[in-house]
Amino acid sequence: MDTSSSKPLDTVYANSAREMRALQSQIQQLEDTVLTIVERRTPPTSAEIRELQDFDLISQTLGGLSIFFDKLREQVGTEDCTDITRATESVTLQKLRDRLREKQELFEL
Repeated sequence: MDTSSSKPLDTVYANSAREMRALQSQIQQLEDTVLTIVERRTPPTSAEIRELQDFDLISQTLGGLSIFFDKLREQVGTEDCTDITRATESVTLQKLRDRLREKQELFEL
C-alpha cells in the first residue's frame, strides 16, 4: 500500500462523518425551501429554483460516498490503515474526492 495515501481509520471515519453532516445540513435547507414553496402556494422564485438544484449535488455526493465505502470495504482486514487514494479513485466529484483525501489527521466531530 502507498503509505503517502494511507490514513488511520479514525481519520477516515471523521472525514466521512463530516461529509454526512454537511449533507444533512443541505437536506434541512432544502426541506425548509420546499415547505416554504408549498405553504406559500406560488411557483418557486428563481433563487429557490437555484437552491433546489442542490438535490442533484446531494445525489451525486451520496453516490460518490457509496463508491468510496465500497472501495474501503474491499480493503477490510488487510491493514489498520486504508489507501485513501485507491478508495477515492472512482469518486467522480472532484471536490468530494479532495475532501475525502484531506491531509489532516483528525477533524472536529
